[in-house]
Amino acid sequence: MAEALGIDDDRTTTPRFLTVDRRVPDAIRQLLEEADGCLNMNFGVGGSACIRRAIRKTFEVEEIEGEEWADCVHALAEKHNGVAPTLFQVIELLGAGEDTLNPDALRALIATFKGILYELYVLGEERAESLAYLSKLLQAVDRESTTAKSKARTAAFPTRKG
Repeated sequence: MAEALGIDDDRTTTPRFLTVDRRVPDAIRQLLEEADGCLNMNFGVGGSACIRRAIRKTFEVEEIEGEEWADCVHALAEKHNGVAPTLFQVIELLGAGEDTLNPDALRALIATFKGILYELYVLGEERAESLAYLSKLLQAVDRESTTAKSKARTAAFPTRKG
Protein backbone atom coordinates (compact mmCIF):
# COMPACT_ATOMS: atom_id res chain seq x y z
CA MET A 1 0.00 0.00 0.00
CA ALA A 2 1.34 3.44 -0.94
CA GLU A 3 2.17 5.85 1.88
CA ALA A 4 0.50 9.24 2.04
CA LEU A 5 2.81 12.12 1.23
CA GLY A 6 1.77 14.14 4.26
CA ILE A 7 1.41 17.30 2.19
CA ASP A 8 -1.32 18.82 4.32
CA ASP A 9 -0.57 17.48 7.77
CA ASP A 10 0.65 19.77 10.53
CA ARG A 11 3.82 17.78 11.20
CA THR A 12 5.54 18.53 7.91
CA THR A 13 7.55 21.70 7.46
CA THR A 14 6.49 23.98 4.66
CA PRO A 15 9.08 24.17 1.89
CA ARG A 16 10.74 27.58 1.74
CA PHE A 17 9.50 28.34 -1.78
CA LEU A 18 5.84 28.17 -0.68
CA THR A 19 6.29 31.30 1.44
CA VAL A 20 6.21 34.16 -1.04
CA ASP A 21 9.29 36.30 -0.53
CA ARG A 22 9.22 40.11 -0.38
CA ARG A 23 11.47 40.17 -3.48
CA VAL A 24 8.56 38.97 -5.62
CA PRO A 25 6.99 42.10 -7.16
CA ASP A 26 4.06 43.43 -5.11
CA ALA A 27 1.45 43.15 -7.85
CA ILE A 28 2.26 39.46 -8.38
CA ARG A 29 2.52 38.75 -4.66
CA GLN A 30 -0.88 40.32 -3.93
CA LEU A 31 -2.63 38.29 -6.64
CA LEU A 32 -0.92 35.14 -5.41
CA GLU A 33 -2.01 35.81 -1.82
CA GLU A 34 -5.53 36.33 -3.07
CA ALA A 35 -5.41 33.03 -4.98
CA ASP A 36 -4.16 31.30 -1.81
CA GLY A 37 -6.97 32.85 0.21
CA CYS A 38 -9.56 31.71 -2.32
CA LEU A 39 -8.13 28.19 -2.25
CA ASN A 40 -8.29 28.13 1.56
CA MET A 41 -11.93 29.25 1.45
CA ASN A 42 -12.78 26.77 -1.33
CA PHE A 43 -13.54 29.55 -3.80
CA GLY A 44 -12.38 27.74 -6.93
CA VAL A 45 -13.60 30.37 -9.38
CA GLY A 46 -11.79 33.20 -7.59
CA GLY A 47 -8.67 31.15 -6.95
CA SER A 48 -8.43 30.03 -10.57
CA ALA A 49 -8.91 33.58 -11.84
CA CYS A 50 -6.40 35.08 -9.39
CA ILE A 51 -3.62 32.61 -10.10
CA ARG A 52 -4.04 33.11 -13.84
CA ARG A 53 -3.97 36.89 -13.34
CA ALA A 54 -0.80 36.53 -11.26
CA ILE A 55 0.84 34.52 -14.04
CA ARG A 56 -0.24 37.09 -16.64
CA LYS A 57 1.14 39.86 -14.41
CA THR A 58 4.44 37.98 -14.36
CA PHE A 59 4.43 37.97 -18.17
CA GLU A 60 3.94 41.73 -18.03
CA VAL A 61 6.65 42.32 -15.41
CA GLU A 62 9.06 40.08 -17.29
CA GLU A 63 8.19 41.87 -20.56
CA ILE A 64 6.84 38.75 -22.23
CA GLU A 65 4.54 39.61 -25.10
CA GLY A 66 2.16 37.36 -26.93
CA GLU A 67 -1.48 36.58 -27.46
CA GLU A 68 -1.44 32.85 -26.73
CA TRP A 69 -0.94 31.46 -23.23
CA ALA A 70 1.40 28.71 -24.42
CA ASP A 71 3.57 31.19 -26.35
CA CYS A 72 3.97 33.38 -23.28
CA VAL A 73 4.81 30.43 -21.05
CA HIS A 74 7.40 29.23 -23.59
CA ALA A 75 8.91 32.72 -23.84
CA LEU A 76 9.18 32.95 -20.05
CA ALA A 77 10.80 29.52 -19.95
CA GLU A 78 13.30 30.56 -22.62
CA LYS A 79 14.10 33.79 -20.80
CA HIS A 80 14.75 31.85 -17.58
CA ASN A 81 16.25 28.66 -18.95
CA GLY A 82 17.83 27.81 -15.59
CA VAL A 83 14.41 26.97 -14.16
CA ALA A 84 13.27 23.36 -14.53
CA PRO A 85 11.20 23.02 -17.73
CA THR A 86 8.73 20.77 -15.92
CA LEU A 87 7.54 23.74 -13.85
CA PHE A 88 6.65 25.67 -16.99
CA GLN A 89 4.92 22.62 -18.45
CA VAL A 90 2.65 22.47 -15.39
CA ILE A 91 1.89 26.19 -15.75
CA GLU A 92 1.09 25.70 -19.42
CA LEU A 93 -1.13 22.69 -18.79
CA LEU A 94 -3.06 23.82 -15.71
CA GLY A 95 -3.06 27.56 -16.29
CA ALA A 96 -4.44 27.59 -19.82
CA GLY A 97 -8.10 28.30 -20.38
CA GLU A 98 -10.74 29.92 -18.24
CA ASP A 99 -12.28 26.87 -16.57
CA THR A 100 -12.47 26.65 -12.80
CA LEU A 101 -9.78 24.31 -11.49
CA ASN A 102 -10.60 21.62 -8.96
CA PRO A 103 -8.95 22.18 -5.55
CA ASP A 104 -6.07 19.75 -6.18
CA ALA A 105 -5.27 21.25 -9.58
CA LEU A 106 -5.51 24.78 -8.15
CA ARG A 107 -3.20 23.85 -5.26
CA ALA A 108 -0.74 22.31 -7.73
CA LEU A 109 -0.81 25.37 -10.00
CA ILE A 110 -0.30 27.79 -7.11
CA ALA A 111 2.56 25.73 -5.65
CA THR A 112 4.23 25.34 -9.05
CA PHE A 113 3.96 29.04 -9.77
CA LYS A 114 5.42 29.82 -6.34
CA GLY A 115 8.31 27.52 -7.24
CA ILE A 116 8.93 29.47 -10.43
CA LEU A 117 8.74 32.81 -8.62
CA TYR A 118 11.18 31.51 -6.01
CA GLU A 119 13.61 30.57 -8.78
CA LEU A 120 13.20 33.91 -10.58
CA TYR A 121 13.18 36.42 -7.76
CA VAL A 122 14.78 34.75 -4.75
CA LEU A 123 17.35 32.23 -5.93
CA GLY A 124 18.30 34.40 -8.89
CA GLU A 125 18.97 37.36 -6.62
CA GLU A 126 20.77 35.19 -4.06
CA ARG A 127 22.97 33.76 -6.81
CA ALA A 128 23.81 37.26 -8.02
CA GLU A 129 24.60 38.38 -4.45
CA SER A 130 26.77 35.29 -3.88
CA LEU A 131 28.65 35.80 -7.12
CA ALA A 132 29.22 39.49 -6.39
CA TYR A 133 30.57 38.64 -2.94
CA LEU A 134 32.82 35.91 -4.28
CA SER A 135 34.03 38.20 -7.04
CA LYS A 136 35.08 40.82 -4.46
CA LEU A 137 36.88 38.16 -2.42
CA LEU A 138 38.73 36.89 -5.47
CA GLN A 139 39.67 40.42 -6.53
CA ALA A 140 41.07 41.04 -3.05
CA VAL A 141 43.04 37.78 -3.19
CA ASP A 142 44.29 38.67 -6.65
CA ARG A 143 45.43 42.14 -5.49
CA GLU A 144 47.11 40.72 -2.39
CA SER A 145 48.91 37.99 -4.30
CA THR A 146 49.93 40.41 -7.05
CA THR A 147 51.28 42.85 -4.45
CA ALA A 148 53.07 40.06 -2.54
CA LYS A 149 54.57 38.63 -5.73
CA SER A 150 55.64 42.11 -6.84
CA LYS A 151 57.37 42.74 -3.50
CA ALA A 152 59.08 39.35 -3.66
CA ARG A 153 60.33 40.04 -7.19
CA THR A 154 61.51 43.54 -6.23
CA ALA A 155 63.38 42.19 -3.20
CA ALA A 156 65.15 39.66 -5.40
CA PHE A 157 66.72 42.39 -7.54
CA PRO A 158 69.86 43.94 -6.14
CA THR A 159 69.73 47.66 -5.63
CA ARG A 160 71.89 49.69 -7.96
CA LYS A 161 74.56 51.87 -6.67
CA GLY A 162 74.93 54.95 -8.57
